[in-house]
Amino acid sequence: MKKHFLTFSLIPTLLRFLSIINFLFFLNLILFPQKFVFSQNTISNIQIVKVDSIISSDSAELNSVKTIVLPLFQLIDRDTIAIGPNDELITDHYSAFGKPQVYDALHSFNYRRSDKFGGYINDKVNAGLERIRKKGYKSDVKKLYIQIDPLTLTVFWFAVVGPSQDRFSYVRIDSRGSAGGYMKAVEKQLPRMHGLYPDLVPVKFLEFKEDVIACYSWDGKSLDNYCSFVNIEQHFFKYRKRYDDEISLKYESRLDEIFGESIEKDNIREDSIFPSDSISKLEFPLSESKPIEKKEIKKKKTLTKNYRVKSGDTLSEIADKFNTTVSKIKKTNHLKSDNLQIGLLLKIPK
Repeated sequence: MKKHFLTFSLIPTLLRFLSIINFLFFLNLILFPQKFVFSQNTISNIQIVKVDSIISSDSAELNSVKTIVLPLFQLIDRDTIAIGPNDELITDHYSAFGKPQVYDALHSFNYRRSDKFGGYINDKVNAGLERIRKKGYKSDVKKLYIQIDPLTLTVFWFAVVGPSQDRFSYVRIDSRGSAGGYMKAVEKQLPRMHGLYPDLVPVKFLEFKEDVIACYSWDGKSLDNYCSFVNIEQHFFKYRKRYDDEISLKYESRLDEIFGESIEKDNIREDSIFPSDSISKLEFPLSESKPIEKKEIKKKKTLTKNYRVKSGDTLSEIADKFNTTVSKIKKTNHLKSDNLQIGLLLKIPK
């Protein structure tokens, strides 16, 4: 009887001990939930640092991801964007939250045909380019930053337009993109877009790519777990007049003959270089006392040869091809660096 009595008397003590253990377990669960909710494959260090960055992961890693931790969204400080004295900063935002096909709406940087919803980035930047030209400068898009907040489905963008610094006047921009279709879906749209501007030369200035964390289904329903990405891709092109390269190089070369190579070409007003009533005069020497003979003109024409830059070309390769030097090519074409733009017409000295 005494043994049984001792056994029963220990039961309350054991129950109190077990209750303390349960209390400690639930307290730990509340204070440190990540130890029990997320798997060891959880991504916890994703940071969207640049607007055109891609969250790079191997396909094997992506397939093994169970839950994605959403990073804190940090908006670019507009005051940190450098602009010149004659430049203009254009900024705006739009949200696809609550729109049909939310991720299709999210990548509608200009607008989509179905309901005209979008950010109208192209239209607003084109209006800015026109304002620059009205001031008398050749216009250009110097910067374009884009940020996407996956939780609020908001696109923030910042553009800097101003006087051109490469002799050309870029009169408009246009873009095409895809949500989930990647590069192939975008490339199919480009020929038709370029065909809208037969008299203009396209120059790509931004290839935006970002794998946006999917916080919603395509019909806009909020997801409990974030386990996938939606690829948002948009290619931006600026367009210049097709004859700009021939005319600009021709008259800048003539100006150098008249004024010397020290003339400053950045931020030069169009009317200060080529006033409408004096363009024809620049084709001929200013001195009337010593006209140039036809033989002399022909001799000058043979001193250079035109070459249009293709994809993959470098100055050293072009110099070797035409048996000249890089320094001569840069001096003849007033190049400040070795960077070449596809479609640029170079004058190759012999």
